[in-house]
Amino acid sequence: MEGTGRLSLPFLMGFNSIYLGVNYLWISFESLILPTEIGGIVPVGQMGLYLGVIAAVGAGSGIAGNLGSGFLGDRIHIGGARRYPYIAIGIGMTVVAVLLEHFISLSVYVITAGYVLLQVFSNVAIGSVQPVVAETVRSEQRGVSAGMNGLFTLTGSAMGFGITGYLMTYHTEATAIYAIAGGVAFTGIASILTLALGRVPVARAEHLHISSFRHIPPDMRSFQRLISGSFMVFMGITGLTYFELYFFRQVLLVSNPQLYVAIAGIVVLAISAVASIVLGHFSDRIGRWRILILDSAFAAIPTAMIPYFRSFYVFLILGAFIGSAYGTFYSVSSAMAGDLAPKNEAGKYMAFFNLSLAGASTISPLIYGALLFIFRNTVHTGYIALFSASSAFYLMGAFIILMASRVSGSIGHRNAA
Repeated sequence: MEGTGRLSLPFLMGFNSIYLGVNYLWISFESLILPTEIGGIVPVGQMGLYLGVIAAVGAGSGIAGNLGSGFLGDRIHIGGARRYPYIAIGIGMTVVAVLLEHFISLSVYVITAGYVLLQVFSNVAIGSVQPVVAETVRSEQRGVSAGMNGLFTLTGSAMGFGITGYLMTYHTEATAIYAIAGGVAFTGIASILTLALGRVPVARAEHLHISSFRHIPPDMRSFQRLISGSFMVFMGITGLTYFELYFFRQVLLVSNPQLYVAIAGIVVLAISAVASIVLGHFSDRIGRWRILILDSAFAAIPTAMIPYFRSFYVFLILGAFIGSAYGTFYSVSSAMAGDLAPKNEAGKYMAFFNLSLAGASTISPLIYGALLFIFRNTVHTGYIALFSASSAFYLMGAFIILMASRVSGSIGHRNAA
């Protein structure tokens, strides 16, 4: 059900602002801080394995935090409020977990525990914000809210690459950590105050029970295959962010690898955003299935080529191609899932689709880290295996989505139903 009043633009911006701080946090730790910390305490040949395991454990814990916060918010209200007290708990504990990275002597166990806490509580905060759209935002304003979400997510990711990369290169890791903690606290407080002081009417939302994921009607074969194919495509990209710093340091042999990660991240992110907006807009005319299949297959080619060119500029060009394909896939796959989901159960099915991304984010770093460990005696071969596996995931995703499109019989059609 929906809220009964039209919400102001400042309100929509305010409660969505948390996505800026949290994505700033996530990208910073995935691409720069976590790889740097692990690289400083474990042997070179074992860095990939440790990073993959810790990333997988952290991401898996984050899923639990996300789902758990929504479940608790539905049933246990604190001070008569449903959501923002849990956001406050999540943000407060996230800031503590971030700062502990500086004040506690690092070991593998400390890094793992810190990353798990960081992921759990940041996802508690995000998981408490997500239901606000269903509970408070009217249907005619959800597009604007989604746009705010996307803007803050993109901006936060760019800040993670740019600000953290700059601070770690020209200042200290401690400075970067303080900046992240400040960003998370500021945007989290903005979201909390918006919801606490907004005094908007909140309708009771139907909650999503985890057991409902087990029952997909037989006529939803296209939706099932879309999820499976998207999971494979997400496997191809989500885990690579963790290992980019090591690739720059060990294969490209660049000086100041943190700075190069920042540059590459911002460039690829910008191209990804433009491609997502442009092709997402025209996906009704071009055909969503066609875009998803071509994007998945196309991304496999530059991904497989990356380890054979030991030049940052070639990496940037190939990364731009991958970013344009993946950005479009991310946007259009969400729209495709919305087309296929039963309208009376859209929330449940979209949550199920979103788990394909969360699951891939948990599993793929473990696989990539294991490959680097297996081929640890020849570093370049390890990265050939890593990028080849990523390319194979893209191709498997393209094949599964092709099968999904044939089930629906709608390649090139405007509507997927």
